[in-house]
Amino acid sequence: PTRWGDRKMVYSAHVGAPSGAPSVEAVVCCGRKDPQVAAFGHGGVFVEGAFFYKPRPKARDRYENERRFLELICCSCESGEPLRAFVPNFYGEVERDGAWFFKMDDLLHAFSLRGRHIADLKMGLRTFAESEAQSAKPRADLFERMERMEERLGSCVLTDAERASRSMTKARWMALRDSLSSTSALGFRIDALLTPRAHLTAFDSRLFHTRARADVIAALRSFFPRRGECEGGSHPRQAAAALLARVRELRGALTRSAVFSRHELIGTTLLLVADETCRAGAWMIDFGVTREAPAPLQHDVPWVPGNREDGYLLGLASLTEMLQELVASDEWD
Repeated sequence: PTRWGDRKMVYSAHVGAPSGAPSVEAVVCCGRKDPQVAAFGHGGVFVEGAFFYKPRPKARDRYENERRFLELICCSCESGEPLRAFVPNFYGEVERDGAWFFKMDDLLHAFSLRGRHIADLKMGLRTFAESEAQSAKPRADLFERMERMEERLGSCVLTDAERASRSMTKARWMALRDSLSSTSALGFRIDALLTPRAHLTAFDSRLFHTRARADVIAALRSFFPRRGECEGGSHPRQAAAALLARVRELRGALTRSAVFSRHELIGTTLLLVADETCRAGAWMIDFGVTREAPAPLQHDVPWVPGNREDGYLLGLASLTEMLQELVASDEWD
Protein backbone atom coordinates (compact mmCIF):
# COMPACT_ATOMS: atom_id res chain seq x y z
CA PRO A 1 0.00 0.00 0.00
CA THR A 2 0.97 3.61 -0.52
CA ARG A 3 1.17 5.51 2.76
CA TRP A 4 2.00 8.98 3.91
CA GLY A 5 3.63 9.86 7.23
CA ASP A 6 2.08 11.86 10.01
CA ARG A 7 3.81 15.05 8.89
CA LYS A 8 2.34 14.85 5.44
CA MET A 9 -1.28 15.61 4.71
CA VAL A 10 -3.60 14.58 1.93
CA TYR A 11 -6.74 16.11 0.60
CA SER A 12 -9.52 13.57 0.65
CA ALA A 13 -11.44 14.08 -2.57
CA HIS A 14 -14.49 11.97 -3.28
CA VAL A 15 -14.88 12.05 -7.03
CA GLY A 16 -16.37 10.07 -9.86
CA ALA A 17 -15.73 9.81 -13.55
CA PRO A 18 -16.82 12.95 -15.44
CA SER A 19 -18.98 10.80 -17.69
CA GLY A 20 -21.29 9.99 -14.78
CA ALA A 21 -19.67 6.71 -13.74
CA PRO A 22 -19.94 5.74 -10.04
CA SER A 23 -18.57 8.40 -7.74
CA VAL A 24 -15.49 7.68 -5.70
CA GLU A 25 -13.05 9.05 -3.17
CA ALA A 26 -9.46 9.77 -4.13
CA VAL A 27 -6.40 11.49 -2.71
CA VAL A 28 -3.91 14.14 -3.63
CA CYS A 29 -0.55 13.69 -1.97
CA CYS A 30 0.63 16.63 0.07
CA GLY A 31 4.29 17.44 0.46
CA ARG A 32 6.23 20.68 0.21
CA LYS A 33 8.04 19.55 -2.94
CA ASP A 34 4.94 18.22 -4.64
CA PRO A 35 3.20 20.72 -6.97
CA GLN A 36 -0.08 18.88 -6.32
CA VAL A 37 -0.04 19.96 -2.67
CA ALA A 38 -3.37 20.26 -0.87
CA ALA A 39 -2.84 20.76 2.84
CA PHE A 40 -6.54 21.12 3.53
CA GLY A 41 -7.61 17.59 4.33
CA HIS A 42 -7.01 14.41 6.24
CA GLY A 43 -3.84 12.71 7.41
CA GLY A 44 -3.23 8.99 7.67
CA VAL A 45 -5.03 7.89 4.53
CA PHE A 46 -3.66 5.40 2.04
CA VAL A 47 -4.44 3.92 -1.36
CA GLU A 48 -4.25 0.22 -2.19
CA GLY A 49 -5.18 -1.00 -5.63
CA ALA A 50 -8.42 0.64 -6.69
CA PHE A 51 -9.46 1.58 -3.18
CA PHE A 52 -8.97 4.54 -0.88
CA TYR A 53 -8.87 4.19 2.90
CA LYS A 54 -9.81 7.14 5.08
CA PRO A 55 -9.30 6.97 8.87
CA ARG A 56 -12.68 6.90 10.49
CA PRO A 57 -13.33 10.06 12.54
CA LYS A 58 -12.07 9.94 16.12
CA ALA A 59 -15.07 11.81 17.53
CA ARG A 60 -17.83 9.27 18.09
CA ASP A 61 -20.64 11.50 16.83
CA ARG A 62 -18.79 12.46 13.64
CA TYR A 63 -17.94 8.82 12.97
CA GLU A 64 -21.55 7.73 13.41
CA ASN A 65 -22.92 10.67 11.38
CA GLU A 66 -20.67 10.07 8.38
CA ARG A 67 -20.99 6.28 8.38
CA ARG A 68 -24.77 6.43 8.68
CA PHE A 69 -25.21 8.97 5.89
CA LEU A 70 -22.88 7.10 3.52
CA GLU A 71 -24.72 3.86 4.25
CA LEU A 72 -28.08 5.50 3.63
CA ILE A 73 -26.94 6.70 0.21
CA CYS A 74 -24.71 3.84 -0.94
CA CYS A 75 -25.79 0.74 0.95
CA SER A 76 -29.52 1.24 1.24
CA CYS A 77 -32.07 -1.04 -0.34
CA GLU A 78 -33.43 2.16 -1.85
CA SER A 79 -31.54 1.62 -5.12
CA GLY A 80 -33.34 4.55 -6.67
CA GLU A 81 -31.75 7.09 -4.29
CA PRO A 82 -31.07 10.13 -6.52
CA LEU A 83 -27.88 11.11 -4.67
CA ARG A 84 -26.04 7.86 -5.51
CA ALA A 85 -24.31 9.62 -8.43
CA PHE A 86 -23.16 12.52 -6.25
CA VAL A 87 -21.79 10.77 -3.14
CA PRO A 88 -18.74 8.45 -2.98
CA ASN A 89 -19.23 4.69 -3.12
CA PHE A 90 -18.76 3.26 0.36
CA TYR A 91 -17.68 -0.31 1.14
CA GLY A 92 -17.84 -0.23 4.92
CA GLU A 93 -15.01 -0.29 7.44
CA VAL A 94 -11.78 -2.28 7.48
CA GLU A 95 -9.02 -2.71 10.06
CA ARG A 96 -5.38 -2.23 9.10
CA ASP A 97 -2.46 -2.35 11.54
CA GLY A 98 -4.77 -1.83 14.49
CA ALA A 99 -6.53 1.20 12.97
CA TRP A 100 -9.99 1.42 11.38
CA PHE A 101 -10.70 3.01 8.01
CA PHE A 102 -13.64 3.84 5.77
CA LYS A 103 -13.09 2.02 2.47
CA MET A 104 -14.05 3.81 -0.72
CA ASP A 105 -13.15 3.74 -4.42
CA ASP A 106 -10.08 5.60 -5.69
CA LEU A 107 -10.68 6.87 -9.21
CA LEU A 108 -9.30 10.38 -9.25
CA HIS A 109 -7.18 9.31 -12.22
CA ALA A 110 -10.29 9.98 -14.32
CA PHE A 111 -8.92 13.53 -14.27
CA SER A 112 -5.45 14.46 -15.47
CA LEU A 113 -2.96 14.53 -12.60
CA ARG A 114 -0.78 17.11 -14.33
CA GLY A 115 -3.55 19.60 -15.00
CA ARG A 116 -5.91 18.94 -12.11
CA HIS A 117 -7.99 21.78 -10.65
CA ILE A 118 -9.75 21.28 -7.29
CA ALA A 119 -12.03 23.54 -5.26
CA ASP A 120 -13.48 22.94 -1.79
CA LEU A 121 -16.81 24.71 -1.27
CA LYS A 122 -18.44 24.70 2.16
CA MET A 123 -22.17 24.64 1.54
CA GLY A 124 -25.01 26.24 3.50
CA LEU A 125 -25.80 29.40 5.44
CA ARG A 126 -23.90 28.20 8.52
CA THR A 127 -21.07 25.79 9.26
CA PHE A 128 -21.93 25.05 12.89
CA ALA A 129 -24.54 22.79 14.43
CA GLU A 130 -27.18 24.34 16.67
CA SER A 131 -25.67 22.50 19.64
CA GLU A 132 -22.31 24.16 18.96
CA ALA A 133 -23.97 27.57 19.13
CA GLN A 134 -24.48 26.94 22.84
CA SER A 135 -20.80 26.25 23.55
CA ALA A 136 -19.35 28.67 26.12
CA LYS A 137 -15.94 27.04 26.57
CA PRO A 138 -13.15 29.61 25.94
CA ARG A 139 -10.38 28.45 23.61
CA ALA A 140 -7.01 30.13 23.28
CA ASP A 141 -6.14 28.30 20.04
CA LEU A 142 -9.12 29.74 18.19
CA PHE A 143 -8.31 33.23 19.48
CA GLU A 144 -4.75 32.91 18.19
CA ARG A 145 -5.92 31.74 14.78
CA MET A 146 -8.41 34.60 14.48
CA GLU A 147 -5.77 37.07 15.67
CA ARG A 148 -3.51 36.01 12.80
CA MET A 149 -6.38 36.23 10.34
CA GLU A 150 -7.33 39.65 11.71
CA GLU A 151 -3.87 40.94 10.84
CA ARG A 152 -4.36 39.98 7.19
CA LEU A 153 -7.90 41.34 7.24
CA GLY A 154 -6.69 44.79 8.22
CA SER A 155 -9.58 45.52 10.57
CA CYS A 156 -10.61 44.60 14.11
CA VAL A 157 -13.13 41.80 14.59
CA LEU A 158 -12.14 40.52 18.04
CA THR A 159 -13.90 42.05 21.05
CA ASP A 160 -12.17 43.75 23.97
CA ALA A 161 -13.26 40.90 26.22
CA GLU A 162 -11.73 38.33 23.86
CA ARG A 163 -8.49 40.29 23.75
CA ALA A 164 -8.38 40.57 27.53
CA SER A 165 -8.88 36.82 28.01
CA ARG A 166 -6.98 35.88 24.84
CA SER A 167 -9.66 33.31 24.12
CA MET A 168 -12.94 32.88 22.27
CA THR A 169 -15.66 30.26 22.12
CA LYS A 170 -16.02 27.86 19.22
CA ALA A 171 -19.50 29.25 18.59
CA ARG A 172 -18.12 32.76 18.25
CA TRP A 173 -15.25 31.52 16.06
CA MET A 174 -17.54 29.72 13.63
CA ALA A 175 -20.11 32.51 13.47
CA LEU A 176 -17.32 35.00 12.76
CA ARG A 177 -15.87 32.78 10.05
CA ASP A 178 -19.29 32.54 8.42
CA SER A 179 -19.91 36.29 8.51
CA LEU A 180 -16.44 37.23 7.23
CA SER A 181 -16.81 34.88 4.27
CA SER A 182 -19.66 34.51 1.79
CA THR A 183 -21.36 31.77 3.86
CA SER A 184 -23.96 33.98 5.56
CA ALA A 185 -24.63 36.13 2.50
CA LEU A 186 -24.50 33.63 -0.40
CA GLY A 187 -25.01 30.24 1.22
CA PHE A 188 -21.56 28.88 0.40
CA ARG A 189 -17.90 29.83 0.60
CA ILE A 190 -14.72 28.73 -1.12
CA ASP A 191 -12.46 27.18 1.50
CA ALA A 192 -9.63 26.03 -0.74
CA LEU A 193 -8.38 26.12 -4.32
CA LEU A 194 -5.72 23.91 -5.87
CA THR A 195 -4.59 24.42 -9.48
CA PRO A 196 -1.27 24.00 -11.29
CA ARG A 197 -0.79 27.74 -10.72
CA ALA A 198 -1.68 28.13 -7.06
CA HIS A 199 -2.71 26.52 -3.79
CA LEU A 200 -4.92 28.61 -1.54
CA THR A 201 -6.61 27.72 1.73
CA ALA A 202 -8.88 29.75 3.97
CA PHE A 203 -6.16 30.16 6.58
CA ASP A 204 -3.25 31.32 4.46
CA SER A 205 -4.89 33.41 1.74
CA ARG A 206 -7.61 35.95 0.99
CA LEU A 207 -10.25 33.21 0.83
CA PHE A 208 -11.26 33.56 4.49
CA HIS A 209 -12.61 37.05 3.80
CA THR A 210 -13.79 36.59 0.20
CA ARG A 211 -17.33 37.75 0.76
CA ALA A 212 -18.56 40.07 -2.00
CA ARG A 213 -20.30 38.39 -4.90
CA ALA A 214 -17.89 39.80 -7.49
CA ASP A 215 -14.91 38.50 -5.51
CA VAL A 216 -16.44 35.03 -5.20
CA ILE A 217 -17.03 34.93 -8.97
CA ALA A 218 -13.41 35.97 -9.54
CA ALA A 219 -12.23 33.16 -7.24
CA LEU A 220 -14.44 30.66 -9.09
CA ARG A 221 -13.02 31.84 -12.42
CA SER A 222 -9.49 31.18 -11.13
CA PHE A 223 -10.48 27.56 -10.47
CA PHE A 224 -10.91 26.82 -14.17
CA PRO A 225 -8.04 26.20 -16.61
CA ARG A 226 -6.85 29.17 -18.59
CA ARG A 227 -7.24 29.18 -22.35
CA GLY A 228 -3.54 28.49 -22.84
CA GLU A 229 -3.77 25.46 -20.53
CA CYS A 230 -6.66 23.79 -22.36
CA GLU A 231 -5.84 20.89 -24.65
CA GLY A 232 -7.24 19.80 -27.97
CA GLY A 233 -8.73 23.16 -28.87
CA SER A 234 -11.01 23.13 -25.84
CA HIS A 235 -12.02 26.32 -24.03
CA PRO A 236 -12.42 26.96 -20.28
CA ARG A 237 -16.03 27.90 -20.99
CA GLN A 238 -16.60 24.20 -21.73
CA ALA A 239 -15.47 23.28 -18.22
CA ALA A 240 -17.73 25.96 -16.74
CA ALA A 241 -20.66 24.69 -18.83
CA ALA A 242 -19.98 21.09 -17.77
CA LEU A 243 -19.87 22.12 -14.13
CA LEU A 244 -23.07 24.15 -14.49
CA ALA A 245 -24.84 21.13 -15.96
CA ARG A 246 -23.57 18.94 -13.13
CA VAL A 247 -24.73 21.40 -10.45
CA ARG A 248 -28.17 21.58 -12.05
CA GLU A 249 -28.33 17.78 -12.03
CA LEU A 250 -27.35 17.82 -8.36
CA ARG A 251 -30.15 20.23 -7.52
CA GLY A 252 -32.65 17.97 -9.25
CA ALA A 253 -31.34 14.97 -7.33
CA LEU A 254 -31.50 16.83 -4.03
CA THR A 255 -35.09 17.90 -4.52
CA ARG A 256 -36.07 14.28 -5.24
CA SER A 257 -34.10 12.73 -2.40
CA ALA A 258 -35.98 11.68 0.71
CA VAL A 259 -32.63 11.27 2.50
CA PHE A 260 -31.72 14.89 1.81
CA SER A 261 -35.10 16.20 2.91
CA ARG A 262 -34.80 14.65 6.35
CA HIS A 263 -31.15 15.53 7.08
CA GLU A 264 -29.46 18.70 8.29
CA LEU A 265 -26.23 19.13 6.29
CA ILE A 266 -23.72 21.24 8.20
CA GLY A 267 -20.10 21.76 7.17
CA THR A 268 -20.37 19.52 4.11
CA THR A 269 -18.15 20.10 1.11
CA LEU A 270 -19.11 20.35 -2.53
CA LEU A 271 -15.95 19.22 -4.26
CA LEU A 272 -15.32 20.67 -7.72
CA VAL A 273 -12.80 19.05 -10.06
CA ALA A 274 -11.67 19.98 -13.58
CA ASP A 275 -8.60 19.45 -15.77
CA GLU A 276 -6.93 20.78 -18.92
CA THR A 277 -9.23 18.70 -21.14
CA CYS A 278 -12.02 20.92 -19.73
CA ARG A 279 -13.92 18.05 -18.18
CA ALA A 280 -15.49 18.98 -14.84
CA GLY A 281 -17.56 17.48 -12.07
CA ALA A 282 -18.96 18.07 -8.57
CA TRP A 283 -19.54 15.70 -5.64
CA MET A 284 -20.82 15.93 -2.08
CA ILE A 285 -18.42 14.89 0.69
CA ASP A 286 -17.71 15.35 4.44
CA PHE A 287 -20.78 14.29 6.42
CA GLY A 288 -19.38 14.28 9.96
CA VAL A 289 -21.85 16.94 11.16
CA THR A 290 -24.79 15.70 9.07
CA ARG A 291 -27.67 14.70 11.34
CA GLU A 292 -31.20 13.46 10.85
CA ALA A 293 -33.76 16.19 11.50
CA PRO A 294 -36.93 15.62 13.55
CA ALA A 295 -39.04 16.78 10.60
CA PRO A 296 -38.42 17.29 6.86
CA LEU A 297 -36.37 20.39 6.05
CA GLN A 298 -36.83 22.84 3.18
CA HIS A 299 -33.13 23.68 2.75
CA ASP A 300 -34.03 26.94 0.98
CA VAL A 301 -35.14 29.20 3.84
CA PRO A 302 -33.09 31.23 6.35
CA TRP A 303 -31.90 29.65 9.56
CA VAL A 304 -33.31 30.78 12.88
CA PRO A 305 -32.36 28.97 16.09
CA GLY A 306 -34.49 25.88 16.45
CA ASN A 307 -35.61 25.36 12.83
CA ARG A 308 -32.53 23.25 11.88
CA GLU A 309 -32.49 24.72 8.36
CA ASP A 310 -29.08 24.69 6.66
CA GLY A 311 -29.69 26.75 3.51
CA TYR A 312 -27.97 24.19 1.28
CA LEU A 313 -30.22 24.86 -1.71
CA LEU A 314 -29.77 28.61 -1.30
CA GLY A 315 -26.03 28.15 -1.64
CA LEU A 316 -26.49 25.89 -4.64
CA ALA A 317 -28.72 28.53 -6.26
CA SER A 318 -26.03 31.19 -5.73
CA LEU A 319 -23.40 28.90 -7.25
CA THR A 320 -25.66 28.15 -10.23
CA GLU A 321 -26.16 31.86 -10.95
CA MET A 322 -22.43 32.51 -10.81
CA LEU A 323 -21.62 29.63 -13.14
CA GLN A 324 -24.24 30.92 -15.57
CA GLU A 325 -22.45 34.27 -15.59
CA LEU A 326 -19.09 32.60 -16.20
CA VAL A 327 -20.45 30.52 -19.08
CA ALA A 328 -21.85 33.67 -20.71
CA SER A 329 -18.71 35.71 -20.06
CA ASP A 330 -16.08 36.60 -22.66
CA GLU A 331 -13.51 37.40 -19.99
CA TRP A 332 -11.38 34.24 -20.19
CA ASP A 333 -7.58 34.41 -20.17
